[in-house]
Amino acid sequence: MSAAAETRAPAPRTPAPAPPTRRPGRRYRAGRWVVRNWRDKPLWMLLPATLALLLFGITPALLTIWLSLLNLTVSTLREWLEAPFYGVHNFIDAFTEPSSLGVTLGWSIFLSLSFSLLTTVITTPIGIAAALSVHNRFKARGLVRAVYLVPYIIPGFVTALTARVVFLNGSGLVDKILGGLGITNGQTYWLIGPHAYWAMQLTELWASWPFIYLMALAGLQAVPDEQLEASAIDGAGKYGRLRYVVMPQLSGVIKLGMLLATLYHFGNFTLAFVMFGSPPPAGAEVLPIATYYNAFDFFNFGLAAAIAVITMVILIIPGYVYLRSTRLTGRVY
Repeated sequence: MSAAAETRAPAPRTPAPAPPTRRPGRRYRAGRWVVRNWRDKPLWMLLPATLALLLFGITPALLTIWLSLLNLTVSTLREWLEAPFYGVHNFIDAFTEPSSLGVTLGWSIFLSLSFSLLTTVITTPIGIAAALSVHNRFKARGLVRAVYLVPYIIPGFVTALTARVVFLNGSGLVDKILGGLGITNGQTYWLIGPHAYWAMQLTELWASWPFIYLMALAGLQAVPDEQLEASAIDGAGKYGRLRYVVMPQLSGVIKLGMLLATLYHFGNFTLAFVMFGSPPPAGAEVLPIATYYNAFDFFNFGLAAAIAVITMVILIIPGYVYLRSTRLTGRVY
């Protein structure tokens, strides 16, 4: 055998074919996609809020809807899940059968709508004017801002108790002032007569206008000084800058403030309940009071749940319209 043959490298072996790999199943691929996307995006941080919303928001709402379809009274309360099914009769009874005060659900809806809308319409210009008055620097500006917040930081039940004293018949501050001016004879009966609605309205106006003031003041901080300076250089006066520069940029904040204020006024239970007690006068039986009155005075829980469902539907409509409008314009405030 020659030396060349001895030093020749051995022929390489052909590697054995690898066993076929199994393609991951559809469930595995879907799970891997979910893990990868949730790892990249902090969506898992929304889980506590989602669970809280489900537990304290959606579940009670669904339970209320179910109770509104039952004939749930004090006699069937012990086995309320097995109460007789009543269908839409609770809703029909709410609109057709008046309460002991002669108030139907339609009248309560009208009272709530007029009360909330009128309060918002009156407090909005007051709040904007107050925000404009303390926007620029001057001496004691911080003190004035603090004084503006006094009606808002007082608890609602304290405001209602104070209003109950102020509107006392004959001896209250309002009757004394009106009687001294010769407008009334001092016997107006604000808390039990037909003027109860206006007593509640005046109290809500005094207590709630600082909310719009806070919203407008926050919006004023976001107006760029460069735009105000440029408009002043172009010859715009104070009114022109307010109308063409400031107010257009405040419109979104003001709309949001008006929506939130209206929803709050619509569902304000504390003021009417503490101010007038139970049963309330016919002019103050707004929807929250009607719900409470039917549930805990007449123990007609099915009817009270039906009124609560109608209240939820009414409150959802303006919120949906606002969110829809902001989505269409591409601007969210």
